[in-house]
Amino acid sequence: MATFNLVVNYPDGEGPRILAALKTHWTVDGVVPTTAQVIEKLRLVVAQNIIDITLRVERDAAIAAAAAAVVPVNAT
Repeated sequence: MATFNLVVNYPDGEGPRILAALKTHWTVDGVVPTTAQVIEKLRLVVAQNIIDITLRVERDAAIAAAAAAVVPVNAT
């Protein structure tokens, strides 16, 4: 299986701010996720976005191809 290895760069010292925001974003019923959990959630969100974008682009292309293949009826 192939992989994308993505690196997210941010300024020194911003890590705690970013992690705090991610933890707040994914807190459910007062349960604050761990750092490992928010990083995994972020990975899953990126993976789901790849799936969604790919399907949407391919679906749009298939619809356009199907529409282009329709030949108008010549009725007089």
